[in-house]
Amino acid sequence: LPKPDRLFTDTLQFKIMRVATVGAANPLIKRMLARGSGGPLGKSLMLLRFKGIKTGRTFTTPVGYARAGDTVVIVTLPTYRWWRNIVGGAEVEVRLDGRWRAGHARILVPNDADYDETVALQVAISGPGTLRTFGVDVDDQGRIALAGRAVAAERAHIVRIELKSEQGSP
Repeated sequence: LPKPDRLFTDTLQFKIMRVATVGAANPLIKRMLARGSGGPLGKSLMLLRFKGIKTGRTFTTPVGYARAGDTVVIVTLPTYRWWRNIVGGAEVEVRLDGRWRAGHARILVPNDADYDETVALQVAISGPGTLRTFGVDVDDQGRIALAGRAVAAERAHIVRIELKSEQGSP
């Protein structure tokens, strides 16, 4: 077990599990989510499609999410690399409810005007467990203490996606 001052995400066991999951399970999860609504997986996972900032290639990765209307929140570890492609904001597509939707994604930092609202939204939908697992000290209403904000930004990246209107979509 990890020492109390270390998070599970800092352990060798987590790093091995992450590599195994990404390498082995992601292709299977991507296929399942690409069909229909994704079944039971589609309630907590979605596909995120974005362009690489250096290569311009299109990438698709499964991510956990929380959603309220046209706002989607993703909490991810800084050790994953996909989020680097949306630093500064990026046009993305998400596969939700069996169809692709266009949106604009951005990574929020604690001094961003939407940060507190987005964290509270994620906690309201999914509960505080996700952020707490990442080592973010969040209360049950989704508030992060002032002293914990710098640590929160190091432990978890908060991605907010605003989906575009479906009006006029085929």
